[in-house]
Amino acid sequence: MNTHSTGSGRVRRLRGVGAVVAATSLALAGCAGGGSAEAGADGPVTLEFWTWSLKEADPAAQAIVEQYEAENPGVTIKLSEVGGTPETSSKLLAADRADEVPDIVQVEYRALPSLVTAGVVRDITQDVAPNRDAVADNIWALSTLGDQVYGVPQDIGPMMLTYRTDLFEKYGVQPPTTWADYAEAAEKIHAADPEVYLASFSATQLEFFAAQAAQAGARWWDTDGETWSVGIDDDASLETADFWQDLVERDLLSVEPLLTPEWNAKVNDGKILSWAAAAWAPSVIYSVAPDTAGKWASIPLPQWTPGDASVPFLGGSTYLVPEKSEHAEEAAKFAAWLGASDEGSELLLTLDLYPGGNAGREATLSNDPPRLMPQQEDFYQIADQVIDDTTIPVVWGPNVNVATNAFGDALNKAALDGTSFRDVYTSTQEAVVNDLEESGYTVGQP
Repeated sequence: MNTHSTGSGRVRRLRGVGAVVAATSLALAGCAGGGSAEAGADGPVTLEFWTWSLKEADPAAQAIVEQYEAENPGVTIKLSEVGGTPETSSKLLAADRADEVPDIVQVEYRALPSLVTAGVVRDITQDVAPNRDAVADNIWALSTLGDQVYGVPQDIGPMMLTYRTDLFEKYGVQPPTTWADYAEAAEKIHAADPEVYLASFSATQLEFFAAQAAQAGARWWDTDGETWSVGIDDDASLETADFWQDLVERDLLSVEPLLTPEWNAKVNDGKILSWAAAAWAPSVIYSVAPDTAGKWASIPLPQWTPGDASVPFLGGSTYLVPEKSEHAEEAAKFAAWLGASDEGSELLLTLDLYPGGNAGREATLSNDPPRLMPQQEDFYQIADQVIDDTTIPVVWGPNVNVATNAFGDALNKAALDGTSFRDVYTSTQEAVVNDLEESGYTVGQP
Protein backbone atom coordinates (compact mmCIF):
# COMPACT_ATOMS: atom_id res chain seq x y z
CA MET A 1 0.00 0.00 0.00
CA ASN A 2 1.38 3.39 -0.96
CA THR A 3 -0.59 5.60 1.39
CA HIS A 4 2.68 6.47 3.07
CA SER A 5 3.93 8.06 -0.07
CA THR A 6 1.02 10.33 -0.59
CA GLY A 7 1.25 13.98 0.30
CA SER A 8 -0.45 15.94 3.03
CA GLY A 9 -3.68 17.85 2.46
CA ARG A 10 -4.06 19.78 -0.74
CA VAL A 11 -2.09 22.99 -0.96
CA ARG A 12 -4.56 25.32 -2.56
CA ARG A 13 -2.84 28.67 -2.16
CA LEU A 14 0.25 27.40 -3.96
CA ARG A 15 -1.70 25.60 -6.66
CA GLY A 16 -1.18 28.67 -8.83
CA VAL A 17 2.57 28.30 -8.67
CA GLY A 18 2.60 25.37 -11.04
CA ALA A 19 0.16 27.09 -13.35
CA VAL A 20 2.42 30.07 -13.94
CA VAL A 21 5.71 28.19 -14.14
CA ALA A 22 5.62 27.63 -17.87
CA ALA A 23 4.84 31.27 -18.52
CA THR A 24 7.71 32.55 -16.42
CA SER A 25 10.37 29.88 -16.86
CA LEU A 26 12.21 31.52 -19.75
CA ALA A 27 12.66 34.66 -17.73
CA LEU A 28 14.19 32.58 -14.97
CA ALA A 29 16.67 30.68 -17.13
CA GLY A 30 20.03 30.33 -15.45
CA CYS A 31 18.66 31.05 -11.96
CA ALA A 32 18.20 27.52 -10.62
CA GLY A 33 18.30 27.31 -6.83
CA GLY A 34 20.52 24.87 -4.97
CA GLY A 35 22.76 23.70 -7.82
CA SER A 36 21.75 23.77 -11.47
CA ALA A 37 22.82 21.27 -14.08
CA GLU A 38 24.02 21.99 -17.60
CA ALA A 39 24.21 19.86 -20.70
CA GLY A 40 26.91 17.22 -20.55
CA ALA A 41 30.28 17.60 -22.23
CA ASP A 42 29.07 15.56 -25.20
CA GLY A 43 25.96 17.65 -25.77
CA PRO A 44 22.33 17.60 -24.61
CA VAL A 45 21.39 15.23 -21.80
CA THR A 46 18.12 13.36 -21.28
CA LEU A 47 17.53 12.22 -17.69
CA GLU A 48 15.09 9.34 -17.30
CA PHE A 49 13.20 9.75 -14.02
CA TRP A 50 11.29 6.82 -12.51
CA THR A 51 8.62 8.36 -10.28
CA TRP A 52 5.04 8.03 -9.16
CA SER A 53 4.74 11.55 -7.74
CA LEU A 54 5.44 13.37 -11.00
CA LYS A 55 2.97 12.01 -13.51
CA GLU A 56 3.41 12.91 -17.15
CA ALA A 57 -0.29 13.73 -17.51
CA ASP A 58 -0.28 16.05 -14.48
CA PRO A 59 0.03 19.71 -15.52
CA ALA A 60 1.67 20.58 -12.19
CA ALA A 61 4.35 17.94 -12.73
CA GLN A 62 4.93 19.06 -16.30
CA ALA A 63 5.27 22.65 -15.10
CA ILE A 64 8.01 21.61 -12.67
CA VAL A 65 9.88 19.77 -15.42
CA GLU A 66 9.55 22.71 -17.80
CA GLN A 67 10.84 25.04 -15.10
CA TYR A 68 14.01 23.00 -14.64
CA GLU A 69 14.57 22.52 -18.36
CA ALA A 70 14.25 26.25 -18.98
CA GLU A 71 16.78 27.01 -16.27
CA ASN A 72 19.17 24.31 -17.51
CA PRO A 73 19.38 24.45 -21.32
CA GLY A 74 20.35 21.15 -22.86
CA VAL A 75 18.83 19.03 -20.06
CA THR A 76 15.60 17.15 -20.74
CA ILE A 77 13.67 15.31 -18.02
CA LYS A 78 11.80 12.22 -19.18
CA LEU A 79 9.14 11.09 -16.69
CA SER A 80 8.43 7.37 -16.42
CA GLU A 81 5.64 6.48 -14.00
CA VAL A 82 6.76 3.56 -11.83
CA GLY A 83 4.81 2.63 -8.71
CA GLY A 84 5.72 1.79 -5.06
CA THR A 85 8.67 0.27 -3.24
CA PRO A 86 8.52 -3.46 -4.13
CA GLU A 87 7.87 -2.82 -7.80
CA THR A 88 10.43 -0.06 -8.16
CA SER A 89 13.16 -1.89 -6.28
CA SER A 90 12.79 -5.10 -8.25
CA LYS A 91 12.66 -3.21 -11.53
CA LEU A 92 15.78 -1.23 -10.63
CA LEU A 93 17.68 -4.39 -9.70
CA ALA A 94 16.69 -5.96 -13.02
CA ALA A 95 17.65 -2.80 -14.91
CA ASP A 96 21.02 -2.75 -13.17
CA ARG A 97 21.73 -6.34 -14.22
CA ALA A 98 20.78 -5.44 -17.79
CA ASP A 99 22.84 -2.20 -17.74
CA GLU A 100 19.69 -0.26 -18.64
CA VAL A 101 19.14 1.88 -15.55
CA PRO A 102 17.29 5.20 -15.41
CA ASP A 103 19.05 8.31 -14.09
CA ILE A 104 16.85 9.17 -11.09
CA VAL A 105 14.57 6.83 -9.15
CA GLN A 106 11.96 7.64 -6.51
CA VAL A 107 11.66 4.99 -3.79
CA GLU A 108 10.20 4.88 -0.30
CA TYR A 109 12.79 5.37 2.44
CA ARG A 110 12.49 1.79 3.66
CA ALA A 111 13.75 0.53 0.27
CA LEU A 112 17.01 2.49 0.43
CA PRO A 113 19.22 0.10 2.47
CA SER A 114 18.53 -2.94 0.30
CA LEU A 115 19.39 -1.02 -2.86
CA VAL A 116 22.53 0.46 -1.33
CA THR A 117 23.80 -2.89 -0.10
CA ALA A 118 23.06 -4.38 -3.52
CA GLY A 119 25.47 -1.83 -4.98
CA VAL A 120 23.02 -0.27 -7.41
CA VAL A 121 22.83 3.22 -5.86
CA ARG A 122 25.38 6.03 -6.12
CA ASP A 123 26.86 7.78 -3.08
CA ILE A 124 25.83 11.41 -3.69
CA THR A 125 27.30 12.91 -0.52
CA GLN A 126 29.53 15.33 -2.40
CA ASP A 127 26.89 16.10 -5.04
CA VAL A 128 24.41 17.36 -2.45
CA ALA A 129 26.94 19.08 -0.18
CA PRO A 130 25.82 22.59 -1.33
CA ASN A 131 22.26 21.68 -0.30
CA ARG A 132 22.91 20.20 3.14
CA ASP A 133 21.74 23.29 5.02
CA ALA A 134 18.50 23.37 3.02
CA VAL A 135 17.17 20.21 4.68
CA ALA A 136 17.09 19.42 8.41
CA ASP A 137 19.56 16.83 9.67
CA ASN A 138 16.85 14.45 10.90
CA ILE A 139 15.33 14.47 7.41
CA TRP A 140 18.67 13.88 5.65
CA ALA A 141 19.03 10.90 8.01
CA LEU A 142 16.17 9.21 6.16
CA SER A 143 18.39 8.95 3.07
CA THR A 144 21.70 8.30 4.81
CA LEU A 145 23.56 5.13 5.74
CA GLY A 146 26.60 5.62 7.93
CA ASP A 147 28.02 8.97 6.85
CA GLN A 148 27.07 8.58 3.20
CA VAL A 149 24.07 10.25 1.58
CA TYR A 150 22.38 8.08 -1.03
CA GLY A 151 19.22 10.03 -1.71
CA VAL A 152 17.59 13.45 -1.64
CA PRO A 153 14.45 13.49 0.52
CA GLN A 154 11.28 14.28 -1.40
CA ASP A 155 8.40 14.14 1.08
CA ILE A 156 8.09 13.33 4.76
CA GLY A 157 5.45 12.02 7.13
CA PRO A 158 5.74 13.27 10.71
CA MET A 159 3.39 11.05 12.69
CA MET A 160 0.15 12.53 13.99
CA LEU A 161 -3.23 11.34 15.24
CA THR A 162 -6.22 12.33 13.12
CA TYR A 163 -9.58 11.93 14.87
CA ARG A 164 -13.30 12.75 14.69
CA THR A 165 -13.79 15.80 16.90
CA ASP A 166 -17.59 15.63 16.88
CA LEU A 167 -17.76 12.00 17.95
CA PHE A 168 -15.06 12.36 20.59
CA GLU A 169 -17.23 15.12 22.04
CA LYS A 170 -20.35 12.95 21.75
CA TYR A 171 -18.74 10.14 23.73
CA GLY A 172 -17.12 12.49 26.24
CA VAL A 173 -13.56 11.54 25.27
CA GLN A 174 -10.58 13.89 25.36
CA PRO A 175 -7.97 13.68 22.59
CA PRO A 176 -5.23 11.36 23.94
CA THR A 177 -1.81 12.78 24.70
CA THR A 178 -0.26 9.43 25.72
CA TRP A 179 -0.82 5.86 24.55
CA ALA A 180 -2.26 5.11 27.98
CA ASP A 181 -4.83 7.83 27.29
CA TYR A 182 -5.41 6.24 23.89
CA ALA A 183 -6.26 2.90 25.52
CA GLU A 184 -8.67 4.60 27.93
CA ALA A 185 -10.34 6.43 25.03
CA ALA A 186 -10.72 3.15 23.13
CA GLU A 187 -12.38 1.55 26.16
CA LYS A 188 -14.75 4.44 26.77
CA ILE A 189 -15.84 4.75 23.13
CA HIS A 190 -16.50 1.04 22.67
CA ALA A 191 -18.39 0.84 25.95
CA ALA A 192 -20.65 3.67 24.83
CA ASP A 193 -21.43 1.94 21.52
CA PRO A 194 -20.18 -1.62 20.84
CA GLU A 195 -20.35 -0.98 17.09
CA VAL A 196 -17.91 1.93 17.33
CA TYR A 197 -14.13 1.67 17.65
CA LEU A 198 -11.46 4.24 18.31
CA ALA A 199 -9.42 2.76 15.46
CA SER A 200 -8.72 -0.33 13.42
CA PHE A 201 -5.85 -2.72 14.02
CA SER A 202 -4.19 -3.46 10.68
CA ALA A 203 -1.61 -6.16 11.36
CA THR A 204 0.08 -6.00 7.97
CA GLN A 205 1.33 -2.42 8.41
CA LEU A 206 4.91 -3.31 9.34
CA GLU A 207 5.99 0.30 8.94
CA PHE A 208 3.59 1.48 11.62
CA PHE A 209 4.69 -1.10 14.20
CA ALA A 210 8.36 -0.37 13.47
CA ALA A 211 7.66 3.33 13.94
CA GLN A 212 5.88 2.85 17.24
CA ALA A 213 8.68 0.64 18.48
CA ALA A 214 11.11 3.40 17.49
CA GLN A 215 9.05 5.85 19.54
CA ALA A 216 9.45 3.51 22.50
CA GLY A 217 13.23 3.45 21.99
CA ALA A 218 13.77 0.43 19.74
CA ARG A 219 15.86 0.29 16.57
CA TRP A 220 14.71 -2.61 14.44
CA TRP A 221 17.81 -2.33 12.27
CA ASP A 222 21.02 -0.43 12.84
CA THR A 223 24.45 -0.38 11.24
CA ASP A 224 27.89 1.07 11.82
CA GLY A 225 28.74 0.59 8.17
CA GLU A 226 30.18 -2.91 8.59
CA THR A 227 27.89 -4.71 11.05
CA TRP A 228 24.10 -4.84 11.19
CA SER A 229 22.16 -5.26 14.41
CA VAL A 230 18.49 -6.20 14.73
CA GLY A 231 16.21 -5.21 17.62
CA ILE A 232 12.74 -6.38 16.60
CA ASP A 233 12.34 -8.42 19.79
CA ASP A 234 14.10 -6.08 22.22
CA ASP A 235 12.34 -5.01 25.41
CA ALA A 236 10.99 -1.75 23.99
CA SER A 237 9.49 -3.51 20.96
CA LEU A 238 7.90 -6.23 23.08
CA GLU A 239 6.30 -3.63 25.34
CA THR A 240 4.55 -2.18 22.29
CA ALA A 241 3.49 -5.70 21.28
CA ASP A 242 1.89 -6.14 24.71
CA PHE A 243 0.11 -2.80 24.35
CA TRP A 244 -1.58 -3.75 21.09
CA GLN A 245 -2.36 -7.29 22.21
CA ASP A 246 -4.19 -5.94 25.25
CA LEU A 247 -6.39 -3.67 23.11
CA VAL A 248 -7.14 -6.41 20.60
CA GLU A 249 -7.94 -9.02 23.27
CA ARG A 250 -10.38 -6.62 24.92
CA ASP A 251 -12.06 -5.99 21.54
CA LEU A 252 -11.25 -2.29 21.76
CA LEU A 253 -9.97 -2.10 18.18
CA SER A 254 -11.49 -3.37 14.97
CA VAL A 255 -9.14 -6.02 13.52
CA GLU A 256 -9.16 -5.32 9.79
CA PRO A 257 -6.95 -3.89 7.04
CA LEU A 258 -6.94 -0.24 6.08
CA LEU A 259 -8.64 1.32 3.07
CA THR A 260 -10.84 -1.61 2.13
CA PRO A 261 -14.44 -0.88 1.11
CA GLU A 262 -15.49 -2.09 4.57
CA TRP A 263 -13.01 0.18 6.36
CA ASN A 264 -14.00 3.12 4.19
CA ALA A 265 -17.66 2.56 4.99
CA LYS A 266 -16.99 2.48 8.72
CA VAL A 267 -15.05 5.73 8.52
CA ASN A 268 -17.92 7.35 6.63
CA ASP A 269 -20.47 6.00 9.12
CA GLY A 270 -18.57 7.16 12.21
CA LYS A 271 -17.73 3.61 13.31
CA ILE A 272 -13.94 4.17 13.21
CA LEU A 273 -12.97 7.43 14.83
CA SER A 274 -9.22 7.90 14.40
CA TRP A 275 -6.09 6.97 12.51
CA ALA A 276 -2.59 7.12 14.00
CA ALA A 277 -0.59 7.74 10.86
CA ALA A 278 1.18 10.83 9.55
CA ALA A 279 0.62 14.30 8.16
CA TRP A 280 -0.53 12.74 4.88
CA ALA A 281 -3.46 10.94 6.56
CA PRO A 282 -6.03 13.75 6.13
CA SER A 283 -5.71 13.64 2.34
CA VAL A 284 -6.20 9.86 2.38
CA ILE A 285 -9.25 10.05 4.64
CA TYR A 286 -10.71 12.84 2.52
CA SER A 287 -10.33 10.69 -0.58
CA VAL A 288 -12.56 7.98 0.93
CA ALA A 289 -14.86 10.05 3.17
CA PRO A 290 -15.18 13.56 1.72
CA ASP A 291 -18.61 14.10 3.28
CA THR A 292 -17.03 14.01 6.75
CA ALA A 293 -14.86 17.07 6.07
CA GLY A 294 -14.95 19.59 8.88
CA LYS A 295 -15.44 16.91 11.53
CA TRP A 296 -11.76 15.96 11.95
CA ALA A 297 -8.62 17.38 13.52
CA SER A 298 -5.00 16.28 13.76
CA ILE A 299 -2.84 16.44 16.88
CA PRO A 300 0.65 15.21 17.78
CA LEU A 301 0.97 11.45 18.09
CA PRO A 302 0.31 10.16 21.63
CA GLN A 303 3.49 9.88 23.68
CA TRP A 304 4.82 6.46 24.61
CA THR A 305 6.69 7.86 27.62
CA PRO A 306 4.83 10.79 29.23
CA GLY A 307 6.86 13.94 28.78
CA ASP A 308 8.85 12.55 25.82
CA ALA A 309 7.32 14.02 22.67
CA SER A 310 9.51 12.07 20.25
CA VAL A 311 7.61 10.71 17.26
CA PRO A 312 8.87 8.89 14.17
CA PHE A 313 8.51 9.67 10.52
CA LEU A 314 6.11 7.34 8.75
CA GLY A 315 6.38 6.90 5.00
CA GLY A 316 7.72 9.35 2.48
CA SER A 317 10.19 8.86 -0.34
CA THR A 318 13.57 9.87 -1.69
CA TYR A 319 15.32 10.42 -5.02
CA LEU A 320 18.20 8.02 -5.77
CA VAL A 321 20.79 8.03 -8.55
CA PRO A 322 21.66 4.56 -9.87
CA GLU A 323 25.36 3.72 -9.85
CA LYS A 324 25.27 2.90 -13.56
CA SER A 325 23.55 6.11 -14.67
CA GLU A 326 25.37 7.54 -17.68
CA HIS A 327 24.53 11.04 -16.46
CA ALA A 328 24.97 10.59 -12.71
CA GLU A 329 26.31 14.07 -12.01
CA GLU A 330 23.49 15.81 -13.87
CA ALA A 331 20.98 13.46 -12.27
CA ALA A 332 22.23 14.23 -8.75
CA LYS A 333 22.00 17.95 -9.42
CA PHE A 334 18.44 17.64 -10.64
CA ALA A 335 17.50 15.53 -7.61
CA ALA A 336 19.09 18.11 -5.30
CA TRP A 337 17.22 20.92 -7.04
CA LEU A 338 13.87 19.14 -6.89
CA GLY A 339 14.05 17.91 -3.31
CA ALA A 340 16.33 20.34 -1.51
CA SER A 341 16.51 23.70 -3.26
CA ASP A 342 14.18 26.47 -2.16
CA GLU A 343 12.57 26.59 -5.58
CA GLY A 344 12.17 22.86 -6.06
CA SER A 345 10.86 22.02 -2.59
CA GLU A 346 8.26 24.78 -2.84
CA LEU A 347 7.15 23.49 -6.23
CA LEU A 348 6.65 20.02 -4.74
CA LEU A 349 3.75 21.55 -2.84
CA THR A 350 1.83 21.81 -6.11
CA LEU A 351 1.85 17.99 -6.17
CA ASP A 352 0.11 17.80 -2.77
CA LEU A 353 3.28 16.55 -1.08
CA TYR A 354 4.65 17.50 2.32
CA PRO A 355 8.16 18.47 1.17
CA GLY A 356 11.32 17.64 3.09
CA GLY A 357 13.16 20.82 2.12
CA ASN A 358 13.18 23.72 4.57
CA ALA A 359 11.69 26.17 2.08
CA GLY A 360 8.83 23.87 1.19
CA ARG A 361 8.09 23.21 4.85
CA GLU A 362 8.09 26.93 5.58
CA ALA A 363 5.72 27.52 2.67
CA THR A 364 3.20 25.10 4.16
CA LEU A 365 2.75 27.44 7.11
CA SER A 366 0.86 29.91 4.92
CA ASN A 367 -1.28 27.26 3.24
CA ASP A 368 -4.90 26.46 3.79
CA PRO A 369 -5.48 23.45 6.06
CA PRO A 370 -6.18 20.07 4.45
CA ARG A 371 -9.64 19.81 2.99
CA LEU A 372 -10.57 17.24 5.64
CA MET A 373 -10.23 19.85 8.39
CA PRO A 374 -10.70 23.32 6.85
CA GLN A 375 -11.38 24.70 10.32
CA GLN A 376 -7.97 23.68 11.73
CA GLU A 377 -5.86 26.70 10.84
CA ASP A 378 -2.87 25.46 12.86
CA PHE A 379 -2.56 22.07 11.12
CA TYR A 380 0.72 22.79 9.38
CA GLN A 381 2.15 24.64 12.37
CA ILE A 382 1.58 21.54 14.50
CA ALA A 383 3.13 19.26 11.90
CA ASP A 384 6.16 21.48 11.40
CA GLN A 385 6.76 21.94 15.12
CA VAL A 386 6.77 18.17 15.53
CA ILE A 387 9.45 17.87 12.83
CA ASP A 388 11.74 20.51 14.32
CA ASP A 389 11.47 19.48 17.92
CA THR A 390 10.99 15.78 18.18
CA THR A 391 10.81 13.74 14.98
CA ILE A 392 13.16 10.78 14.73
CA PRO A 393 13.98 8.65 11.68
CA VAL A 394 13.24 4.95 11.58
CA VAL A 395 16.30 2.93 10.53
CA TRP A 396 15.57 0.28 7.91
CA GLY A 397 17.71 -2.70 6.97
CA PRO A 398 18.63 -4.48 3.75
CA ASN A 399 15.99 -7.20 4.19
CA VAL A 400 12.79 -5.33 5.02
CA ASN A 401 11.00 -7.71 2.66
CA VAL A 402 11.87 -10.64 4.93
CA ALA A 403 10.45 -8.84 7.96
CA THR A 404 7.31 -7.90 6.01
CA ASN A 405 6.68 -11.51 5.01
CA ALA A 406 7.40 -12.90 8.47
CA PHE A 407 5.46 -10.27 10.41
CA GLY A 408 2.18 -9.26 8.79
CA ASP A 409 0.34 -12.53 8.26
CA ALA A 410 1.62 -13.95 11.56
CA LEU A 411 0.47 -10.91 13.53
CA ASN A 412 -2.91 -10.92 11.84
CA LYS A 413 -3.32 -14.61 12.70
CA ALA A 414 -2.30 -13.92 16.30
CA ALA A 415 -4.84 -11.11 16.51
CA LEU A 416 -7.63 -13.34 15.22
CA ASP A 417 -6.63 -16.47 17.16
CA GLY A 418 -5.68 -14.83 20.46
CA THR A 419 -2.11 -16.13 20.41
CA SER A 420 1.02 -14.27 21.49
CA PHE A 421 2.04 -11.05 19.73
CA ARG A 422 5.43 -11.34 21.42
CA ASP A 423 6.02 -14.62 19.63
CA VAL A 424 5.45 -12.87 16.30
CA TYR A 425 8.07 -10.25 17.10
CA THR A 426 10.50 -12.94 18.27
CA SER A 427 9.99 -15.14 15.22
CA THR A 428 10.39 -12.12 12.93
CA GLN A 429 13.65 -11.25 14.68
CA GLU A 430 14.90 -14.77 14.09
CA ALA A 431 13.91 -14.75 10.43
CA VAL A 432 15.56 -11.38 9.79
CA VAL A 433 18.82 -12.29 11.56
CA ASN A 434 19.02 -15.67 9.83
CA ASP A 435 18.48 -14.05 6.45
CA LEU A 436 21.18 -11.43 7.06
CA GLU A 437 23.67 -14.10 8.09
CA GLU A 438 22.79 -16.36 5.16
CA SER A 439 23.23 -13.37 2.84
CA GLY A 440 26.74 -12.80 4.12
CA TYR A 441 26.21 -9.82 6.43
CA THR A 442 27.93 -9.54 9.78
CA VAL A 443 25.29 -9.36 12.50
CA GLY A 444 26.06 -7.99 15.94
CA GLN A 445 24.11 -7.26 19.09
CA PRO A 446 21.70 -4.28 19.20
